Amino acid sequence: MKKISFSIPLTFLVLFFAISCHKKTAEEVLKEHLQTCANEYVHSEDGLGIANADSIIVHSIDTVTEMGYAKIVLELLENLEFQYKMMYDEATMSDNDQRIHNLEVYLHMIETQTDKFRIIEESEAVDNQQLLLYLISGTYYKGGENGDFICFANPDFTLHILDPFADNLIEK
Repeated sequence: MKKISFSIPLTFLVLFFAISCHKKTAEEVLKEHLQTCANEYVHSEDGLGIANADSIIVHSIDTVTEMGYAKIVLELLENLEFQYKMMYDEATMSDNDQRIHNLEVYLHMIETQTDKFRIIEESEAVDNQQLLLYLISGTYYKGGENGDFICFANPDFTLHILDPFADNLIEK
């Protein structure tokens, strides 16, 4: 009779530990949601557009505030400006008037957006605490080859494609 009375509490104890071990932490749930965003980015046409990737591994997740967003966009715009200035210099050497005109338009757009984001960056109204986006970095594997990527997700776990000309998440 003692074996039966001892085994019942032991059974409940084992059952309790089994159930508690299967509960996901908030961190695990967050990682799962952001893994889904990374998968969507790699596969979608708005992202990398890589169909049938063998695997997608998220290496790190970071948070981005409004100030961080402004700095990321400014860095992107500076890189674009550098690339377009190089193309502009090549076009002027080849006397391609149409290309020169198009590049001048693009450079003006870049300059306008850069000015907007510099003002935002210097503003005291920009929040440097509240979550604006998640920054996800990872690697995809396909057919023995791999590639690194970074992408962004909104707090509601929807994919955010960074486009400095279309949507400014800071200006509301």
